[in-house]
Amino acid sequence: MSNLRVKLSRFTSKKVPALSLALVAVVGMAVGVFAATITVTTTTYGGEQGLLHNNTGVLTIADNGLSVVSNVPGTTNATSNFLTTGNKNAFSNAQTFVVGHWEEALLVTDTVGTDTTAHAVKITINSGATAPSGTALIAQVTYTMTGVTGSTSPTITLYIDLGTAGPITAPLNIYINSN
Repeated sequence: MSNLRVKLSRFTSKKVPALSLALVAVVGMAVGVFAATITVTTTTYGGEQGLLHNNTGVLTIADNGLSVVSNVPGTTNATSNFLTTGNKNAFSNAQTFVVGHWEEALLVTDTVGTDTTAHAVKITINSGATAPSGTALIAQVTYTMTGVTGSTSPTITLYIDLGTAGPITAPLNIYINSN
């Protein structure tokens, strides 16, 4: 019996740790109950509707998506030559690049390794669902790309400033015509 009294006296002298332990247990149970009842709902935003490409030549074009201009390019250009190896970045001179504006990136691949011709690429970017294909977001961009000999699939990533930092009315439609 005296052994039990000693244990009880030790327990009562340690009220703060015992109360802390009880508080941690209660808070842990409450957090567990809340975590079990939380529902996470994901929302998928479909801002870009698609890429329509009318190709009468040897260029393959892929959409590299939207991003925000973080650095203004030092030079913009309306023409570019493919490199024999690797990717070349080109910046459309149709718009002024402004930090914070939306920009579209298009990956253009020349699929013929012996191609040395100049290809005119005309790009129209529309936003919104008004008939027939939305409202022009920017003026049509015309860009000339010249092929090279000695590469099987040279690429150019073309960046186009969309002229706005605000919201873009979905859907975003991109029309490309190349020869």
